[in-house]
Amino acid sequence: MSFTVEIAGRFAREALQAAEGEVCAVFRRSFYLRCAGDRYACIGDSSIGNGPLNALICELALPRLGERATVSIGQAAAWAPPAHVRGQPDLEKLSGAARHRIPAEGLGCLIIGAHNALSGHAQPGLDALERWLVGNAIGNEAEQLIGLGPGLTPAGDDYLGGMLVALRLAGRAMQAEGLWRWLQPRLKERTSAISAAHLAAAAAGEAHQALHDVLNGGLDLDALDAVGHTSGWDALAGAVAVLRSW
Repeated sequence: MSFTVEIAGRFAREALQAAEGEVCAVFRRSFYLRCAGDRYACIGDSSIGNGPLNALICELALPRLGERATVSIGQAAAWAPPAHVRGQPDLEKLSGAARHRIPAEGLGCLIIGAHNALSGHAQPGLDALERWLVGNAIGNEAEQLIGLGPGLTPAGDDYLGGMLVALRLAGRAMQAEGLWRWLQPRLKERTSAISAAHLAAAAAGEAHQALHDVLNGGLDLDALDAVGHTSGWDALAGAVAVLRSW
């Protein structure tokens, strides 16, 4: 099968320089290609929104798992995260807007200080990261967040990705780099290669457009609902943890 991309994020463009790849995951609105050098791109229609690994096409025809696909990016526009508006979002206003719409699953509940079974299981790791944010070493308990939860990009990974993005937004690049140095060597044994690719983008300060928009003070929470199963909310929870320690 062959596809022509209309707009693509930086990490998708780098992956698709090879012009083809193997279909390694298929969903209702998108599929992932594994490209040369173990790089990944998510090919989908406009409903998945812009992001660093996303390559948007006009008409989506889903290939079969394991099939080879050819992708043209020669005329594609380049997407990049929006420039950050100085200051941080109003966390009280954000919490109020999110209160009655956060998914029951995942770690989004932490945005409003609520808990569920997954967040309870993750609490030792969350506590370890909270201590690290204020200057302590990262405790071993934090490792339990890597790969925690179901899905291709588990909630724990999305939470860590939100932290990485928010650290750079907050001008704490050294902490972001330190977290990535700790995280990167632990990914192969604990989570999927696709989730690791999203975390690499987050380490560079890039995530889905919906997260960047909220961190710029927007309250279009509908867009977060469209990011994975609960991925948008999980990433926002990690970002909020950082912003609360700003």
